[in-house]
Amino acid sequence: MSAELLGNQQIELCLRLIFAGLCGGMIGYERRSKLKSAGVRTHMLVTIGSALFMLVSKYAFFDVTQIAGVSLDPSRIAAQVVSGIGFIGAGAILTKHKIIDGLTTATGLWVAAGVGLTIGAGMYLVGAVATSCVLLTQVIISHLDQHKIHGKTGRNLFISYRGKLTAISQLQSRLLQQGYADVNFDTLYYEENYFKVRLHVAVYSKQELNDLLDYLAQDPQMLHMEIE
Repeated sequence: MSAELLGNQQIELCLRLIFAGLCGGMIGYERRSKLKSAGVRTHMLVTIGSALFMLVSKYAFFDVTQIAGVSLDPSRIAAQVVSGIGFIGAGAILTKHKIIDGLTTATGLWVAAGVGLTIGAGMYLVGAVATSCVLLTQVIISHLDQHKIHGKTGRNLFISYRGKLTAISQLQSRLLQQGYADVNFDTLYYEENYFKVRLHVAVYSKQELNDLLDYLAQDPQMLHMEIE
C-alpha cells in the first residue's frame, strides 16, 4: 500500500471520528437542554470513543492477519463497546423515593455508542439517520408528555431558591395540601443557602397552572422561576 494511499485513508478515518463526534454532540445537546446528567461532552466522547474502537478493530490488524497461520476476529474489540457502555449508563440512573430518573439518558448513551460504531464502520448515512431518529424520538415524546393524560398535564418548572434544602420538602407538602397532584422535585444544583430544583407537577388547566405560578411567586425565598 503506497504512502499516499495510506495517508488518504487515514484522513477519511479521521473524518469518521469528527462526524461521529458531531452526531454525539447533537444527541447530547438535547439531553443538556433537559438538564440531564450526561450532556454534550459525554455523548461526544462516547460516540468518538466508539468510532475509534471500531476503526482499531476493523483496520489496525491488517499486518498481523497477513501472517500465515494467524486468524483474528476483527469484531471483538468493537463488541466490547456494547458491554462497556453499560457501566457509563449505570452512572446516569438514579433512584430516589422509588422514582427512577436517568433511564432515558442511559439509553441515549447506549444508542450513542451504537451511532459511533456505525459511523466508525463507514456507514455515514445509517449513523445520520439513527441520530435523527434519536432526536425525533426525544423531542416528539417529550412534547407528547406535555399533553393531557387522563385530564392532567405534566409541567416542569425550574426554580432558583434561597434557603436550606429542607425548604423543598416543606414546599412539596404545601403544594400537596393545595391539591396539586404528582408533585416531584429533582435537585439540580446546591450550595449553602442556595439551590436550583426542577419541579414536576400535574395540572388540569392553564388557569390552574397560572394559579400555581402566582402561589410560588409569593414565596419570599423564590429567586427565579422558568417553565418548560
